[in-house]
Amino acid sequence: MNNLKEMDMKKLLVSIACVLFCISSIYAQNKESMLSLKERQIAAISGSAAKGDKPGLTTALTAGLDAGLSVNEIKEVLVQLYAYCGFPRSMGALNTFIGVLQERKAQGINDAEGALPTLQDVSRGVEYGATNQRKLFGRDAQGAVLAFAPAIDQYLKAHLFGDIFGRDNLDWKTRELATIAMLAAMDGVENELNVHIAHGKYNGLTDAQVDEIITLVRASEWKQEPLKTFVADNKVTVRKVFYKNRYDITLAADLYMLADMDINAKHPALIIGHPFGAVKEQCAGLYAQEMAKRGFVTLAFDASYQGESGGMPRHTVSPDALVEDFSASVDWLGIQPFVDRECIGVIGICGSGGFSVCAASIDPRIRALATVSMYDMGRATRNGLGDAMTDEQRKAMFSEVAQQRWREAEGEEPRIRFGTPEQLPENANEVQKEFYGYYRNPERGLHPRYLGTRYTSMATLTNFYPFAQIKEISPRPVLFIAGENAHSRYFSEDAYKQAGEPKELYVVPDANHVDLYDQTDKIPFDKLTDFFGKHLTETNNE
Repeated sequence: MNNLKEMDMKKLLVSIACVLFCISSIYAQNKESMLSLKERQIAAISGSAAKGDKPGLTTALTAGLDAGLSVNEIKEVLVQLYAYCGFPRSMGALNTFIGVLQERKAQGINDAEGALPTLQDVSRGVEYGATNQRKLFGRDAQGAVLAFAPAIDQYLKAHLFGDIFGRDNLDWKTRELATIAMLAAMDGVENELNVHIAHGKYNGLTDAQVDEIITLVRASEWKQEPLKTFVADNKVTVRKVFYKNRYDITLAADLYMLADMDINAKHPALIIGHPFGAVKEQCAGLYAQEMAKRGFVTLAFDASYQGESGGMPRHTVSPDALVEDFSASVDWLGIQPFVDRECIGVIGICGSGGFSVCAASIDPRIRALATVSMYDMGRATRNGLGDAMTDEQRKAMFSEVAQQRWREAEGEEPRIRFGTPEQLPENANEVQKEFYGYYRNPERGLHPRYLGTRYTSMATLTNFYPFAQIKEISPRPVLFIAGENAHSRYFSEDAYKQAGEPKELYVVPDANHVDLYDQTDKIPFDKLTDFFGKHLTETNNE
């Protein structure tokens, strides 16, 4: 018996060691994967210029200058553009840049010119370019095209790698970053893109940085940010960031901070999860902005398979991934120099409330948790609202999901399930009307990135039990917030009963479920501020 106990203990210690190793590996991966703000803006400029997206380029150029890129650094990127996208794209982009500079000068903004390249002989010839090419690639360039058309090889060596890559006011890592972004924005150049990805890695780009560049270019339309359902507050800055979860899915998030926040100090941070099937530009962003105004660093992210985050097939619902997203967000926040990793909390709204409970149950780095209008998506799918679903109805749902899988396996388009239909049915109940009044109302929650979830995900959701280990959160504090008149109130009440101390159930008078998405006169921001201010500070002092 003692031997068995010793063996079990050894297994436990090995498991703990493995977990700690994985966590440290994730930290290291995320820390090295981050593109700097300037690098992200170079990717944005390169991608929008390659697309010929003038409005997007204007936005990217302005953001690049604001981020500290010099005029000559941007010039170099736009001149290099012609080698990959042609003279028309390059000339057009340079003209757009001239217009941006003129407008900023008229506003009294004097942008730094930056360093010019060291003057070089522009006719240094093929051999000089070939030497640069070997240094850049780590070997002589090879390929059927170069053998088939030797002239193109000469032009590449003499001009691209001799003249352009010979200009030294941008290093080669940055030039390859720009090239990858340019090629990622174009169709039909996958081979060239893969070649330059290899060159970029050879010159110092990491796998995760390459993924970030491509995701940034392909997921974004370079529209003016913030594209939100709420009014932006100029006291708060918003920065788009990317990071990966342990399923190798790239998550897109908006980082909110006070404009005058001291980035040399460490601050408490909050992760905000959006309602089920929603996106970060809706109520999660509203909460993030408001809590940032109150002194927290806040992160509103798109769940895996949704919005600007990665994951295929699109709009899939994977409870494992949606829970992991919270821990991945902790990973990323915890390695930022301005965040106190011992003071990270979570706010989960609606469906993400259940996912955040599950995450906090297994991740003690979440030091305090608040849920708002929480849904247990497993129970709601399994039993229907109010547990009204019959056994026959449940079997019918599984049968319908199964038939839909056959249809998709045979090549039909996936069936997308909108939580809120585009047209309200005549026999709509009060819950449907409530959601419709938010998600389909352009004055409230309507957003182009809100695209629903796959119908075939419903079967998976029925196996999700977010409160199974809720007692493991204790002694970390939990605050459950629900509207007095919310149809979902019973989810919060049941979670409260099952949770360990310290815990609190806070009922907002005269509020329904959706009121707590965006009605700022009803959302208890003061309560949230007091809760996290107290418990994260206390945690930090322990």
